[in-house]
Order: sequence, then structure tokens, then C-alpha cells
Amino acid sequence: MKFVRNIENFFEKYIEGFFNKQFSSGLQPAEIAKQLAREMEDERTVGVSYVYVPNHYSVYVNRDDYERLEPFVNAICSELSGYLIEESRKKAYTMAGSPQIEFFADEKLTKQDFRVTSSFTEAPYEEDTGGLEKSDIQANDTRVFDKFEPGTLFHQQSRQLLLGILTVVDGLDAGLKVDCTTNRINIGRRNTNELPLTDMNTSRLHAYVVYEDGHHVIHDAKSLNGTYVTNHRITHKQLKSGDRIKIGNTVILYEVK
Repeated sequence: MKFVRNIENFFEKYIEGFFNKQFSSGLQPAEIAKQLAREMEDERTVGVSYVYVPNHYSVYVNRDDYERLEPFVNAICSELSGYLIEESRKKAYTMAGSPQIEFFADEKLTKQDFRVTSSFTEAPYEEDTGGLEKSDIQANDTRVFDKFEPGTLFHQQSRQLLLGILTVVDGLDAGLKVDCTTNRINIGRRNTNELPLTDMNTSRLHAYVVYEDGHHVIHDAKSLNGTYVTNHRITHKQLKSGDRIKIGNTVILYEVK
């Protein structure tokens, strides 16, 4: 309960009575923290040597609550990120990247409700150390993998070169394209994605394509509106040349060069 006490102290100090007085739903940061921990537990993936947990979390709240929360969201996300780091450390879980938490408004939610989704936004073998030493990263509970380390999720021998291309063929961003090799391709409205879209019916991180066992595989990032391949909604699917991916009102063609 140390975190709960710490975060309550934080709000008392900086945002006196904020959640109790401003949120008609009575939404509490401790409730969000507990749900984040449950999501992390539910979505863990067992690898060869480690147990991996998502590093990206989206918290959806009622529109009114979101507008009241927005001025303080950076501070709140920082507190919640610290909590997830501590929880993953206690359970010996490995995050493939630093925890990222974002808040969104969801018109469908009532003032008594919120929901949490998660995704893996970093592949362990592609972790960017940002110039830090490996020991420094691990001290912050982010494990960095060498490409030849035997315990990684993806072995070097399976990463044979495959040249593919994703092209937006229908939608606001028609003509936009990106090459696929062994790099991860994030797709959605976030402007830092490898395939950034302006379609408002897509999530900030809607889907991503990764290289697995000699094939490109698309994963839905627990998006609100879903990801479709050849008109079938998928959670993940191995792509073949000519597949059409539909997210929101955008259609993306996958081809192998």
C-alpha cells in the first residue's frame, strides 16, 4: 500500500481535494493503479528465460472526467509509471521498454466507469538505449537485450531478410507508404509512428507489424475500432502479399517486393 499512500500524498499536496471534489464519479488514482496492475498481470507473456509485460497502457475515462484531469495528466502518468515499475520489479517481470501511460476520453463511458488497455510498443531486441549503458537501463527496470542473447523472444537465426511494403490505398493518407524488413512498424494517429495516419477513426497506436519467424505479422494494439485483414477482425495475423488491412476508414495494402 506504499504507492497508494504516496500518490494520495501527491494529490493532497499539489491538487488538494481534486479527485474527491472535481470528479463527479469519485474516480480515484489508486483505483486506476490497481487496474493497471491487473492489466499487466493478465497480458504477461512467458518467454524462454523471462516473463514479459506490456509497457504501453491506455486509460479511458468519461469525457467530463478527462477534461478535469487533463491539466494534471503528466504528473499523474509519472506517478502511475513509477508504480508499474515497482510492481514489475517485485514480480520479476521484464518490460521491453519504459512504461508509457496515456489518458483518453471515451464518450461511451459513464461517470462511474473507466477502462484500461495495454500493448507492447517495443521489441526487446530493438530496445533503444538512448546512449545509456546497459547497467543504467536495467537499474531502471528496463532490460536491454543483445541481438544474439539466447533468451530473447526472437532468435537471430529466424530474422532472415524479407522485403515488404505497406501502402495506404484508400483513406485520407492514400499514397503514404513504408518499407517492412525486420523493423517494427507502428500504425496509428501518433505522429511518431512509422506509418502515421490522420484518420480520426484510428487509435494513436492502432496496430503494429513485426518480423516473426521469417514472416511479417500484424498485431492489433487493443484498438477501439479493431483491425481487419481481408474483412476479418484479427488480434494478430501472418501477412501474405496482397493482403488488405483495414483500420478505421483507412485501407493499407501489404506487398512483398
